[in-house]
Amino acid sequence: MISPARSMDATKKNRYFEQQLVMVQDGALSFDDLAMEIFHYQAVANPVYKRFLELTGQDEKKIDTVCDVPFLPVQFFKSKRIQSGEWKPEAQFSSSGTTGMVRSRHFIHSLSHYEQIARYIFEAQIGNLDLFQILGLLPGYLDNPESSLIHMVKSFESHSSPISFFRLDFPALETAIQQALSEGKTPLIFSVTYALLKMAEEKPMSLKDCVVIETGGMKGLGREMCKAEILEILQNRLEVKSLHSEYGMSEMQSQAYGTNGLYRSGYSMRVLRREVEDPLGESLNSGRGALNIVDLANFATCSFIATEDLGRVHNDLEFEVFGRLDESEIRGCNLLFS
Repeated sequence: MISPARSMDATKKNRYFEQQLVMVQDGALSFDDLAMEIFHYQAVANPVYKRFLELTGQDEKKIDTVCDVPFLPVQFFKSKRIQSGEWKPEAQFSSSGTTGMVRSRHFIHSLSHYEQIARYIFEAQIGNLDLFQILGLLPGYLDNPESSLIHMVKSFESHSSPISFFRLDFPALETAIQQALSEGKTPLIFSVTYALLKMAEEKPMSLKDCVVIETGGMKGLGREMCKAEILEILQNRLEVKSLHSEYGMSEMQSQAYGTNGLYRSGYSMRVLRREVEDPLGESLNSGRGALNIVDLANFATCSFIATEDLGRVHNDLEFEVFGRLDESEIRGCNLLFS
């Protein structure tokens, strides 16, 4: 079936897919139907994805299920301009990284659309924004003006109280928590994982009256720690009773939130798994392996991303993340474009 979007110019196509995504949100259109329409559009309109399909011997016209869709390796966002159709970006998100590291770039066709999706997913899984006083403990990200995480958290301000950001100033954070509680607000702390662990080590304080969302990020720690160990430390030393984890990346526009290591996808996102030894093989909807992401909100760039994460997929909505593939496991696909 030919996508009706193919006959439109890029701006109209983006508006069309925005409307289709609302229909998925409302239950009037199935996730898979829109995913396949986006696939057939991107297979033609996205030059990098089109070339990827050609080099891997994939015939777009013969693919009619999501599990058979080829997923573009996420590392191509570092070296290529990933865009479907010709349109002028409103913003560019880039990944975090150390000095000299090549960062991923994700061009955003509409910031208001990104913000709308982020807010809907957050409120569906965490709660209404007007209930919270949001505090950002996000050192490192604050030094990246193109951070998608910082933009998302800042965008929540228009639906909540003014947001304060902190680096590793734990006394100032503690004062802000007490101020929020005195005003009848629930403090909600967005924090990278290593900052919470550093707090637990250097200035343990009670976060029992807070909602905490850890966003990953272990840079600066001496060793890798499993999720269960991290959760135990935070619950014991910081008395965290409401702890959520957020899964997202600069290459995606959708997010997932979870508790106790089990994530739940937002309405615009699904996670499949692939065999590590067969990165171009069929995607599966359960089991352990490398994670493939379908992000319908990425209709203007690429909605089918082969990540560098390892995990377990439980069903259409729930998944776990165990860690990262090493370089020897992911470098093969890059050779296609060398």
